[in-house]
Amino acid sequence: MLKIVIPGQIAPDVDERLAKLNVHVDVVGLDQDARMPELEQVDAIVRWHSDEERFRALLDAAPHLRWVHSWAAGVESLPIEVLRQRGIVLTNASGVYAIPIAEWVITAMLMVVKQVHAMHDAQREHRWAEELDLDELAGKTVLILGIGGIGREVARRAAAFGMHVWGTNRIGAPVQDVERIVTGDAWRELLPLADFVVDTLPLTSETRSMIGAPELAMFKPAAWLINVGRGATVDEPALLDALSTGAIGGAALDAWVEEPLPPEHRAWTTPNLIVWPHHSGSSPANTARGIDLLVENIRRFASGEELLNVVDLEAGY
Repeated sequence: MLKIVIPGQIAPDVDERLAKLNVHVDVVGLDQDARMPELEQVDAIVRWHSDEERFRALLDAAPHLRWVHSWAAGVESLPIEVLRQRGIVLTNASGVYAIPIAEWVITAMLMVVKQVHAMHDAQREHRWAEELDLDELAGKTVLILGIGGIGREVARRAAAFGMHVWGTNRIGAPVQDVERIVTGDAWRELLPLADFVVDTLPLTSETRSMIGAPELAMFKPAAWLINVGRGATVDEPALLDALSTGAIGGAALDAWVEEPLPPEHRAWTTPNLIVWPHHSGSSPANTARGIDLLVENIRRFASGEELLNVVDLEAGY
């Protein structure tokens, strides 16, 4: 019988769901105090929010491991090379957090065009701010860097607001609700035309600091950058400089190079910057979606079918 180690928080729910599907696997609930010898015959491990050192210890204690499922979407902190060398399949939670993140992206854009911050300041000052010029999203252009699970949900909502939606993916394949798809470096040519640039990119050697001073210089003066990908995909000093000089309209960041953001960080006082504590994906519905995905993949694993959300270990996502 297949043996799968699952975080203790969700193990009972997963076991119950598998029993109803008549999928027979040995579900082992794992907490921080579990003894390593218990992992010797394990076929699969569900990685919760453990640190890298802890996860490497789990790998070392599971010589017969064939599959790792990451409860998170990002996998840059995992020992990818070790998994590749051992022939271990890695899947992730891509799509599980897409809905709340996409809603936050739309929220950020609405905050910009409706001047929510200025209105809130006026309310605190007991000032009737009818002089503020508000705008609308309809007719605006959003460029989504990385049309994956999050990007598709952003595109769907942006299109519903009447926005022009452009995006990028690796192969240039068409995506529903996206008017224009480009691949490679062609996205840079679109920067001067976009009102909003949404970064949903994973962190790889190719995407690190991909949005730097040269790219920011190509933005429209009033354009906004929204980052819900990984912090290091943006050159933070270059972005903060651009914001401080008014070179671009603004930025809304939910991902940072250093997290938590230290109190002395200059971002806190940089103008036209929305600081978010990597929390855009928070939702009570995430656990249920995550369990749905995991249960389906366990079913597939047990029956020898292709798994969902398989990570390309060469590409890193």
